[in-house]
Amino acid sequence: MMVTQNRPTHEIMDTDAMMVAFLREYGLSGARERARYHVGRCVEAGLEDDAAFWMRVSNQLETLASSDYGPGNLFTPSGQIGPTAGRPG
Repeated sequence: MMVTQNRPTHEIMDTDAMMVAFLREYGLSGARERARYHVGRCVEAGLEDDAAFWMRVSNQLETLASSDYGPGNLFTPSGQIGPTAGRPG
């Protein structure tokens, strides 16, 4: 996803939408890893608000990982969420 606006991530995107996008792109374990990466990147850059945004995303993913739901049980109105959702073949 490319954001062309010159505004911080936390002002453009909400955590639920980002979590779903990460789940679709990377699957649960990959999404957790990427969210943690972004937390660290923002902390190192001194971007407190962005780090807080990514912490919320990371916390939601951790909660999901510790729940009874597995990747095969994740659905949105447009279909199942998975690392290959929306990709041909």
